[in-house]
Amino acid sequence: MAATIDADTRRKANLRVLQRIDSHIVDLAITATHVVLYEFNNLKRTWEKKNVEGSLFVTKRSEAPRFKLIVLNRSSTENLEVPITASFQMQVKEPYMIFRDSSASKAGADETIRGIWFHDGKERDQIASYLEQVVKSLVRIDEMERNHPPTQAFVVSDGEKEETARQDAGAALLSTLTLGSNNNHESTTASGAVPPARQEEGPGQPAATRSPLSTHQNLVLDKKSLQLSLLSLIQDERFLDLIHAQYLKVVHTRATRQTQSQQKENGTDK
Repeated sequence: MAATIDADTRRKANLRVLQRIDSHIVDLAITATHVVLYEFNNLKRTWEKKNVEGSLFVTKRSEAPRFKLIVLNRSSTENLEVPITASFQMQVKEPYMIFRDSSASKAGADETIRGIWFHDGKERDQIASYLEQVVKSLVRIDEMERNHPPTQAFVVSDGEKEETARQDAGAALLSTLTLGSNNNHESTTASGAVPPARQEEGPGQPAATRSPLSTHQNLVLDKKSLQLSLLSLIQDERFLDLIHAQYLKVVHTRATRQTQSQQKENGTDK
């Protein structure tokens, strides 16, 4: 129990540190204990170690880019920050996770090829797998946006911005998937819980701190917006837990009905 509390406390502390770097960060998706950054020198055709090493975090953000990779640098005050977009390219090649940093691309210039060395190979594989899923989702979203240009995706009242309404979409969907009366107070966005210190921000506060009732009154999702929201929510374990619980409930109900039907048939035969 103590280990769980310590891990949760450490996670909240890391989240607060990251939010000082980027105020739009709302949750931690996945982390790695210790990594070292390398950069490929095209002229020398060799990997060169950079002055960046420390803990790695894949974060969720309240605005685009929705995901960002950050290494909190223990060697200097310059951290590594890499936006994860649909154009993010990555592959695992021992002992590195190699990626192209699109933020380093200038007009007509080649993108920087970087490699991250992980102290724990299992953490590298987990990070790479998660990023692969994220990029696939972002690619699908981009394809939908190209094939179906946005119209009036949300109906927003009281002068709220469309971006705020998009953040509310996750809460609106989750709040309809309640498993009991206690769950009515646990609806949250796909980006996760926000520390109490950030729940006093006023009009710009995250969707998790606003009433689900007001969200339903101000928000209307069309088919495309529903797709975008579901693609975001599918990355959230809590959303999957709710879906799985509902699935088990349906399976149990169906099995009960089949058993009752068989018992009635057996009674009729007699």
